[in-house]
Amino acid sequence: MHIHFMGIGGSGVSGLSIFAASLGYKVSGCDPFESEYFKMVKGKGIPCMKGHSAGHLNGVDLLVRSSAVRLDNEEVVAAKKLGIEVKTRGEFLAFLLKDRYTIGVGGSHGKTSTTWMIFRLLREAGVRASIYAGGKSGGISSLCDSEPFVVELDESDGSIFLAEPESLVLTNLEYEHADYYKSPLDMLKRFENYLLSFKRESLVVGRGFDLSDKIYNDFSPLSFPSRGELESAGFFRNGDGSDFCVYSGRLWFKPCGKEVCVGRLDEPLHLLQNRSAALLAANNYLKSQGRSLPDIDYEPFWAGLPKVDRRFQVVGSYHGLSLVDDYAHHPSEIRAAIEQAKKVYHSFYLIFQPHRYSRFSAFYDKFVETLKEVENLLVLPVYAAGEEKKDVDSETLVKELKGFGCNAAYFESVDQLVDFIKENIGSFKASAIVSVGAGDLNRVFKELSGEK
Repeated sequence: MHIHFMGIGGSGVSGLSIFAASLGYKVSGCDPFESEYFKMVKGKGIPCMKGHSAGHLNGVDLLVRSSAVRLDNEEVVAAKKLGIEVKTRGEFLAFLLKDRYTIGVGGSHGKTSTTWMIFRLLREAGVRASIYAGGKSGGISSLCDSEPFVVELDESDGSIFLAEPESLVLTNLEYEHADYYKSPLDMLKRFENYLLSFKRESLVVGRGFDLSDKIYNDFSPLSFPSRGELESAGFFRNGDGSDFCVYSGRLWFKPCGKEVCVGRLDEPLHLLQNRSAALLAANNYLKSQGRSLPDIDYEPFWAGLPKVDRRFQVVGSYHGLSLVDDYAHHPSEIRAAIEQAKKVYHSFYLIFQPHRYSRFSAFYDKFVETLKEVENLLVLPVYAAGEEKKDVDSETLVKELKGFGCNAAYFESVDQLVDFIKENIGSFKASAIVSVGAGDLNRVFKELSGEK
């Protein structure tokens, strides 16, 4: 079967195309932009074409499109006229996973990092697991070997609800993706209906957010310490004896007599939570196979894990300042990135590019609350991702933040921001420049480092 992927330069479709090729399918793809993911796929020997065209469909049996590709796209329209089946990325992923033992990872924040952690833990235990994630680690975003398949599931377009994994991790859940879910209640109901088909013992749910707290209370799955419990150096007990406790300045996981170091309490708390979720999921699977977590020194294990791209990733330096790229685009994610930047760098400049008008409008007040404490803020226009402009914009945000005494500045383009940094870097009293956003603001650092 020849499968053609539209949007192969995106983080999700790129890995899925490599995954499909590893399973023996003939694969090709196209994208308007030659991104790093596009180059990654091309480097695997998969034919990749720039742009969209009906001419790409010769010999194609199935067309898979990313959510960014509209149904009225000429290539999609031509495929339907030719009788070629068209699937979304989520539909095709569910098709690939059918009858394969799957550990699914979903949630509002942290799911890419947690997916990779589960995979690395299982590999360390000698399990030849496979992975499909929404972000690269060690230069790859998917690897096909044997079961279980550790797979990141996407709630942004509802495609998570098509998957039927044997076990599921919800790192957390709060209202997000206002372009898809009508309200927090709509999002909660969709997840509650989905989870009715799962066995309670197959679920791991992170708490600390209204929606995931409700799911935890109603479904009684496994969980791990919330931010509040970590901040108060408390503990958390699960019904199966897989407990978490704090002592000696560290968080510990204690499954069935073992003692595993999750990390130091002076590390960013969201990292400790991601590791905790991964440990629970890996331990659950290994127990089902009559095995246990590997007997290793976990502190160097965590420190040595390959970084996930655009997850507080140091991508270079400029005039002595570290350049740190982070994919955070929701207020809670940005708050976590700021927390991490304060712990690591103390003094820093933050570049913020709002992603999608629907999100920026729905959570505007939370963005203001999160960003008003930032000492030096550089703001780019909203990355629309095809959406129509709404009632708020970046200039409005900067004006409001200045009212709180924030040193915020607005720039009309990436190029204008790059010029500003180059001209004023000598006056930057900081250790780092950190960028947050899911659009194209990472171009800033590429320009500064001279990368094309």
